[in-house]
Formats: sequence, structure tokens, C-alpha cells
Amino acid sequence: MRLHLISTGSIDLRDGAEIFQFLQPYTNQLHLREPNLSAAELLDLIETLLRQGYLPDQLTVHDRVDVAHVAGIGVQLTRRSLRVGDVRRHFPDLTIGKSVHSLAEALAAEAEGADQLLYGHIYPTASKPDLPPRGVDALKQVVTFTTKPVIAIGGITPDRIPEIAATGATGIAVLSGILGQTDPLAAIKRYQGVRV
Repeated sequence: MRLHLISTGSIDLRDGAEIFQFLQPYTNQLHLREPNLSAAELLDLIETLLRQGYLPDQLTVHDRVDVAHVAGIGVQLTRRSLRVGDVRRHFPDLTIGKSVHSLAEALAAEAEGADQLLYGHIYPTASKPDLPPRGVDALKQVVTFTTKPVIAIGGITPDRIPEIAATGATGIAVLSGILGQTDPLAAIKRYQGVRV
């Protein structure tokens, strides 16, 4: 299972880059979900991470198509972002992820040209206390009826990885399970099955 690490949305530019440097060997994809940072700050952070050893195809920035294009990394589109089809038309070589919450949304995103789908939330999560989880059966439907890689998100703990893997999902996305822990390095190793 590929591990997608989602940033907290309240990153400190200096400390965050240092934390991500330690987590890089265990991170398949780092998603920079930082709406409070300016485009220039995001680009500075990305350039720092690239100097520290991240590869461009390991990095994804949420929403900011302009930053993704300038930095040469992928973009993750949400409900508030530009439409997948519009981004694909203007930036045909950009790697585009799309956050989806139903099979219909997943099929539409695939038809518009998304390269991968982030689907959830799968399990109960404190970040969405008022919304019922979609569950592994719904995840399995998305995996079955789409041809793009599907990344599961929401309430995923290390012990739930086998259940996610059984659906055929390509990977998992984690935020608080790693960056919300007192020892993020130990936490990410648990997700990757490394003894700590």
C-alpha cells in the first residue's frame, strides 16, 4: 500500500520542512494541504523539500494549480477547486488527483481526466464528526468501477490497512494518525510495518 501523508493545514514553514525530511523515507506521497500559505510560501516550501531529497513525483499540492505547474509537481483538486476537465485542458501534462465522495463523483472525475482518486472518509474520523463514514464496501465499489488508482482516506489506523488492501485500493492517506501524534516518525513506521 502506498502511503500518502497529508499536511495539517497549519504548517510552520521551518519546522514543517524539518519534520517532512525525517518522514521522507517512509512517505510515498506528501500532500501539501496548506490553504493559509501564499503561493510564494508554498513554492519556497516545495523547493526546500526538493533540496532535502523529495522527488517531484513524491509531492502534491492541494488546490493550487499555479503552484503545481510552476514547481513541476502534482495537484490535488477538491470540491472548491477548478474542475478537472478545465485543468486538464490547460495543463495537459500535469498529474491531477481528485478528491471524491461517491462513485458518481469518481466516475465523473475519471471521465474528465483525473489521474488518481482520493476517496473517503472510510472510517469515523474526528475531522468529520457529523458525517457518517462511507465504509469499505463503498470503497470497493469505487475501486471496481473505475480504472484509476484509488487512495482511501479517513480514520485509517495501521490495523485497518489489511481491510483497505483487500478492496484493491492503491494506497491510504493519513493526517492525524501521523502528524497528530507526539512522535510522527514512530507513527509513520507503524503504518509502513517497521518495528519501532
